[in-house]
Amino acid sequence: MSNIFVPKTFVDSVFDINTEMLREKGIKAFVFDIDNTLATYAMPVPDEKTALWLKELQAQGFGVCFASNNSEKRVKAFAESVGIPYISRAMKPLKRHLMRACKNMGASPGETALVGDQLFTDVCGGNRMGMYTILVKPISEVEDGFVKFKRNFERKMMKKMKGDR
Repeated sequence: MSNIFVPKTFVDSVFDINTEMLREKGIKAFVFDIDNTLATYAMPVPDEKTALWLKELQAQGFGVCFASNNSEKRVKAFAESVGIPYISRAMKPLKRHLMRACKNMGASPGETALVGDQLFTDVCGGNRMGMYTILVKPISEVEDGFVKFKRNFERKMMKKMKGDR
């Protein structure tokens, strides 16, 4: 199996990310997907726990940026509610906007962790960039039809990954 779809780390939620271990690996910044990574599709802004956690990351000196394939309207409202820079319609797994996110934070891709819930967009895009990729379990099973379609293939790949270990 191609390593492009294999995340460096799996976690149940963003709150399980070991920031100290990442700092020791030279990680200085985080690019976060939004939908089903930090919030459900129905949540227009992060809940209080997530907002505080994101602020704590920044207080620890990490750069933080959102990169979502969702619309400007969706991503802007979410990002502005916590004062974090963002890129909407990021076209992950393409590299262009992920590179822009790194530049916005003053970090190289090798100093950046990409955190998301999808193999074909988040993990693939981050791995193509040379980022440290972290796959989180989706927060909700409520998703649009195309994402549900992709999840079938992701499940097969995840099963194979677990078998390869």
